[in-house]
Amino acid sequence: MKKKILVAGIAVVLVALGSYLYLKFRKLDDFEPQLKEKLQQIVAKGSNGLYKLNVEKINADVVDSRIILSNIHITYDSVVYQRLISEQSAPANVFDIKLRSLAVDGITPKDLITRQDIRLNVVLADKPVVNIYHHKDAVNDQKKEGKSVYQLIREEIGSFGVKKLSLKEVDFTYHKSGDKVQTSFKDLMIDLDNILIDEETQHDTSRFLYAKDALISLRDFKHKTADSIYNFRLDSISIHAARNEVNIKKLRVEPRAGKMAFRKQVKTRKDRYDITINNIVLKQTDWWRFIQDDGLFVEDVWISNGRIEIYSDKGIPGSNEKKIGNYPHQQLFKMDMPLFVKKINVRNLDITYSELNIKTGKEGDIIFQNTFATVSNITNMPEHIVNNGILKIDATTQFMKTGSLKAGFRFNLARQKEGIFSVYADLQNMNGTALNAATVPLGSVEIQQARINRFKADIDGNNYTATGRIFVTYDDLKISVLKKDDEGKLKKRGLVTFIANNFKINESYPKKDKKAETFPSSFRRPLNRSFFSLIWKTIFNGLKEPVGI
Repeated sequence: MKKKILVAGIAVVLVALGSYLYLKFRKLDDFEPQLKEKLQQIVAKGSNGLYKLNVEKINADVVDSRIILSNIHITYDSVVYQRLISEQSAPANVFDIKLRSLAVDGITPKDLITRQDIRLNVVLADKPVVNIYHHKDAVNDQKKEGKSVYQLIREEIGSFGVKKLSLKEVDFTYHKSGDKVQTSFKDLMIDLDNILIDEETQHDTSRFLYAKDALISLRDFKHKTADSIYNFRLDSISIHAARNEVNIKKLRVEPRAGKMAFRKQVKTRKDRYDITINNIVLKQTDWWRFIQDDGLFVEDVWISNGRIEIYSDKGIPGSNEKKIGNYPHQQLFKMDMPLFVKKINVRNLDITYSELNIKTGKEGDIIFQNTFATVSNITNMPEHIVNNGILKIDATTQFMKTGSLKAGFRFNLARQKEGIFSVYADLQNMNGTALNAATVPLGSVEIQQARINRFKADIDGNNYTATGRIFVTYDDLKISVLKKDDEGKLKKRGLVTFIANNFKINESYPKKDKKAETFPSSFRRPLNRSFFSLIWKTIFNGLKEPVGI
């Protein structure tokens, strides 16, 4: 009897073990066709017929409720897409996705086929390849109210939820029609937590791609600009969806050639930029509108610790192209998307403008060091401009490393077509010899001594002209007029210097027992000259009388 019981017990164990192993490792001959068909239906109905799914193989661990899909390809149907274009209901962006494997934890094949209101524990995708194609000829009539994802999948699976979706080492490429250089990201990491698509969340703007929280991160991003002149780099970028925050570490715009080689890259004179920003934070970003291609909306941007170097080579021929419509605020209205940034805060930024004087063969520098600034109401949207039509910039900086400068701009967004703007500047307590970094190479004038007590400028301008009020007080001005000798060095012109110091320029302004005046100034710009050229010429004209130029 004991032997029979033992044999029966062993048989039960073997049957149980065999059943377990069968359930755990079987190849899904009975489930696989149905499962593929079900998944294909979900993709087709969820995209309104635009996308189709192909899965090469499906394996499952039924006991542990795990499904593994191999060699997956999701692509769009070009015939359907062309029909949507003709109906003016096509999305501007379509995608093509390939995955070597996709592991789904928390559901059996039978549940996925038959169950409604699916909930998964974890979905893991390793090294997906994602291609987004932007078609400029696609027109989506926004007046047509499209169905939400939930409304599209409700009939097939009801609601859908995932505790964690993790995509590792994503290879992402954005193809824009007409662009030679595409935007690509390697090793993109995406983690979405607590995804839920149901009746309540289908229009929940607090969620990011239906997830309660998301972290998207990228390291060592490099992109060559379309003109091949610059490399754009990011050490890292992280998107924290729950905090509505983007963190960028070390943004760089690097010229791909040196200053002399830059001459060969451009046909007419252009400024050369070299930019490094160590920290950028975007706060309170409206993901929902951005994802729906409805514009970029940000409450606060923080930019800190960086440098901007601008170089102009006067040896490159200038352009006769008219620059009407190229003022800073006018550039906002050339963007192809709505924009509203409430405030940009700049901390500890060094700005250097360098210019090569072809006559002296030397570079002059204008330096703004340790710059702090606030920029507010950056927008191109009429509904915001009606309430506040002025873009404001207010800044403090160390001018030429010694002068305390406050400056600001006011750009009239409501009258941007006319180019309406105003500028103010207030400089105090500056050693005038610091200007030699600019005046010697650019003007062949060396300031031997000078003390600038106060300089103030208030300028109003438009597309064509500027008028200003210039106020300056200074003491003990002495200069040397220079010329280039046979060896290419700048030497003092003795007689001209003597005449300038004794009969031409004013040593001090105002003179003793005199009151300083504010001098009017104006300038009409040549249409091929820049915004900042107009400002400088207006200031220079206002300085002629008090300085004696």
